[in-house]
Amino acid sequence: MNPRKVEEVKKKQGSSSREVEWVPTICNFCSTVCNLKVGVKEVNGKKVAVKIEGNENSPLNRGKACARGQAGFHQTYDKARLTTPLIRVPGSKRGEWNFKPATWEEVYSYIMQKMQEHQIMPWEITMMGGWTSCVFYMPLALGFAIANGIPNIVAAPMQQCVASGHLGTDMVTGNFNVHDEVLADFENARYIIFSMTNSGVAAASTSRLVRLAEAKKRGAKIVVLDPRLSELAAKADEWLPIKPGTDSAFFLAMIHVILRRGLFEREYVVKHTNMPFLMVEHQGMFVPLMEQNEQGYPKAFFVYDEISGEIRKIPGYFNHNYTDVDGKGIRPVLTLPEGVTFNGQKLKTVFELLIEQSAPYTPEWASEETGIPAETIERIAVEFGTIRPAMMDPGWHGARYENVINTRRLQAMLQALVGGIDTVGGWLMSAEYREKIMLAMEKMKAGDEGPVLYLPGIQFPLKASGILFDPNSWYHGHPHYAIAKVMQDKAEGKETIVFPAFSDYGLKEAVEGKLMFNGEPYRIKAIILNASNPIRHYYPESRWQEILTNPNLALVVAIDVLPSDTTLYADVILPNLNYIERDEPFIYGAGPSPDLAYTTRFKAVDGPEQAKGTTDILFEFAIGFGNLEKFMATVAALAGFDHEDIKQEVGKALEGKQTFTRAMRNVSFKHYAKMLKTTPEKLEKEMREKGVILVETKEHLMEDGTLLKHLPVPTMSGRLEFYSYLMAGFVQMYGYQKNWDPGLVYIPPETKDVKLAANEFHFIYGKVPTVSYASTNSNNPLLMALSKVKGGKFLGVWVNRKKGKSLNLKDGDVVVLENAQNPEYSAKAVVFLTEMIRPDTVFISSSFGTKNPLLENAAGMGIPLNNLVPYKVEPFVTGFKSQEFTVRIIK
Repeated sequence: MNPRKVEEVKKKQGSSSREVEWVPTICNFCSTVCNLKVGVKEVNGKKVAVKIEGNENSPLNRGKACARGQAGFHQTYDKARLTTPLIRVPGSKRGEWNFKPATWEEVYSYIMQKMQEHQIMPWEITMMGGWTSCVFYMPLALGFAIANGIPNIVAAPMQQCVASGHLGTDMVTGNFNVHDEVLADFENARYIIFSMTNSGVAAASTSRLVRLAEAKKRGAKIVVLDPRLSELAAKADEWLPIKPGTDSAFFLAMIHVILRRGLFEREYVVKHTNMPFLMVEHQGMFVPLMEQNEQGYPKAFFVYDEISGEIRKIPGYFNHNYTDVDGKGIRPVLTLPEGVTFNGQKLKTVFELLIEQSAPYTPEWASEETGIPAETIERIAVEFGTIRPAMMDPGWHGARYENVINTRRLQAMLQALVGGIDTVGGWLMSAEYREKIMLAMEKMKAGDEGPVLYLPGIQFPLKASGILFDPNSWYHGHPHYAIAKVMQDKAEGKETIVFPAFSDYGLKEAVEGKLMFNGEPYRIKAIILNASNPIRHYYPESRWQEILTNPNLALVVAIDVLPSDTTLYADVILPNLNYIERDEPFIYGAGPSPDLAYTTRFKAVDGPEQAKGTTDILFEFAIGFGNLEKFMATVAALAGFDHEDIKQEVGKALEGKQTFTRAMRNVSFKHYAKMLKTTPEKLEKEMREKGVILVETKEHLMEDGTLLKHLPVPTMSGRLEFYSYLMAGFVQMYGYQKNWDPGLVYIPPETKDVKLAANEFHFIYGKVPTVSYASTNSNNPLLMALSKVKGGKFLGVWVNRKKGKSLNLKDGDVVVLENAQNPEYSAKAVVFLTEMIRPDTVFISSSFGTKNPLLENAAGMGIPLNNLVPYKVEPFVTGFKSQEFTVRIIK
């Protein structure tokens, strides 16, 4: 750079680079929650963010930051920032940007006036957004809902990602939300298989990317199943362009081979899984042989002991199978001796059941399903079963197909077969999760369940949804509207959902006045959205336009940083502080890091004068709703904080001495300071200096706290479950269906037998490195500039070059993508011809398509995914079937 330019830059910066102050924070642009530091300079008397880097003290992202994280401060200075509360101009329609500025007093008054005018009851309100399930605001959001009698939560990540994918993993391991609880130890693995994920490494997670880079350096073999040559597949040793939606067939064949060749870790499987557990024949089926307590939980299981030659009882919840209920040493078998019965009934082990169930799933069968040669499938199975440590990536993002839960479950089974749960080179559990299990064990011994939010793994969503779904949990007797919809479906003889976890199932009917409960309409009259953009990110766009413009919906409140496509449909918009403008109300564990560390956000720069943090907004809502005392008590109960501490600190906020965010922050620092045997002042000082406090390394934690070796996992049995007792419970309650088969099963994609026309294709989507979640950074000028440079590769539709030429398509052609099964759903797209995708498949990026013209960097860029996807959900947890169709290309 020439000297004149250098001087110009210095003048603009207003100071030298040596005068940068670094403030620690946590990234907000994906669920990896990397630790960052914000470089701040004083320019014209005001602190300005000029740089974002990774925090080198972080055991999670190890000082690294992706392009999105580094470019994040552009959101702070976006010209489109929401800077003041807004109220819709009377007479204007939702969907139009026609708002007038207001004060906070005016917007709160407007909201309360609407509540009274339309006699909106607590069960007629829906809260929607990542805040309800995200680690950062769950105690407050869930506490607010429970305290105010609001059973209706739509937790945006659940239906699209967590429940619809990771629940399959959870059935085996007892985890919940592997983003928070599992960090794949790529760097120590020698063999790694990826399925249905580009975002998990290449387009979202820095913490996983830095570890995969180490794996590459150390010579690990990487295999990627993906219909296209994604960024991740491009780094693989072997790319397998699998037919869309058939990954589960590939995994069933792997299980078939590994079981029959005995390539699994036998000692691990016998000791720490339910493979040796006995099953008894009942009404033509084999069901678990067990004793249950009064609550219906397992009290004891049965195994056949090789040492004594007898059937023995083992504890119902325990971490291993090598002692019976009397504490005597035993050695369970996987295969029963001939003629063993129980009270004259036929028996078999779970292992024997799985051997039988896996018999049809040969590599030859899987080859027909997947398009991958049988010899390749067999070879991959043998390699995975013989090279240690081996890793089956746990996956990222769910939805897509009806079979995704089953697919992720099969992946977890494969990881368990090679002894890779909470082991080096396998799935390492986060330190926070490990601590939760230890705490739960202590509470269990004391006969106390402990705070709901601190229930480990799958126990938390089961408990939380139990509260939302049970009419008796609420003074008004109304459960979550999704349960009311399930009950109505059943009464009308329709197929329905068994576990509609925190979803939008039934919301449209409730808004339209078509949902009945106990003989009366169950209405939804108000929606409160926090950083949630369903017009763009739920399916389809038209469904949400109908919901949000329905005259029965009396009030729509949106809390956001930028004017998303959904804020166009709000009545009130509340401007939010973004992540570098706020102090965080809580201290958190350092994401999925297996090292025990604590972190928080510190305010780096001032936000817009009229913007507020979500914590303050929720407290001010609680005051307006008249439930502040109950809100504080509920937050204390959920988070395990001292209720008196909360009352004292909130009292100061009510007197105007501090914000509500600061009040909760003081409570959090006091709580953790006591736990860490220090003072709140010293703890805050150290956190402000380092951003992350490392308490214990994973090596030390695992000396006496390794899952299965020392501790049970939070499944029903405490062991890894190849036969799912939770699924078996669903079979008992709802009858048999493939979706909740407790053993091995194949669920083909709906498009399996579609005979593709010449211009028809299977459809897939995914993330690209410049945009992880469109609600957080899609209008970023730097990232959008990079996306534009990539052109059709990021913004267009990928079409196989040879196939495209047969249709007379050229790079840059504008075409219409039309849903072949539902032609009313379509979107315009620019063609990108490439050899890097199967001839029968097209691909688009999922994070573009913004239409709000106020977002001038993003509006009109890319393809709106949810213009193509109809409202179709699978029957287990209402996961979106967002790739369960084919598309036509119309020139």
